[in-house]
Amino acid sequence: MNLDRNTLIGGGVAAAVLLGGLGYWLSTREATSTTTASGECIAKPVVATDADFSVGKADAPVTMVEYASMTCPHCARFTRDVYPKFKENFVDKGHVRYVFREFPIDRVALTVSVVGRCLPKDAYIPFVEVMYHELETWGRSEDPRAAIKEMARRAGMSGDEFEKCLSTEDDAKKIIAGLEKAQKDHCVGGTPSFFVDGKFFVAREVEYEELETKLREALKAKGVDVPASTPAPAEGAATAPAEGTAAPAADGAASTPAEGTATPAEPATAPPAP
Repeated sequence: MNLDRNTLIGGGVAAAVLLGGLGYWLSTREATSTTTASGECIAKPVVATDADFSVGKADAPVTMVEYASMTCPHCARFTRDVYPKFKENFVDKGHVRYVFREFPIDRVALTVSVVGRCLPKDAYIPFVEVMYHELETWGRSEDPRAAIKEMARRAGMSGDEFEKCLSTEDDAKKIIAGLEKAQKDHCVGGTPSFFVDGKFFVAREVEYEELETKLREALKAKGVDVPASTPAPAEGAATAPAEGTAAPAADGAASTPAEGTATPAEPATAPPAP
């Protein structure tokens, strides 16, 4: 099921009361991008720092940065469907450091990011994973603030800690500053946006096979050869016929793709303009 921005923000709760009336948080802010005379955005390299929320070895040969919004269903699908295999095959084996950077597309997403920052730093990305896995539940709540508070409680944050967390603008300011920098310096215009070793990769959902190919290429350039993984056969799939034998076809049946087979998206060739 796809969730759009209106579905996530809606439900009868005005944005003016979502975060308790903090004026700074509720202002609409737009950032300009670094552009040439032709209007093209020129992206600077993305450099990971110790301040980033990340998993994996800090000295891994390749670093991948994702800019994501907590109310972005495409980001959620990456976390649910691609991230586990990516983490197992590249992060856990020391090949890639994964960096998560906030790019909130609405006030609900900003709220979740602020709450995440009030947790211990090593709990931030696990909190993000849980929130994405249950996005369709809390994101459709009639009371988003209360739903986020309950998710924070499950992450170990008390009610008083939650209220204290949202009583200050400090983290919100840092997140918005990071968003503006991403727009201005790195030409990020939407989520998810991925960068590999500082360079723009794609600004859309990415399938595991495409990501694997990109990362193996980046690692090979660093002298690290990672063999491609062999996909497991789909559950219930028929085994291949023995060599030299023909596969029987159903009477009159034409060969068609299996139901649910994804159509590859067209690759992005340049960072999107904000």
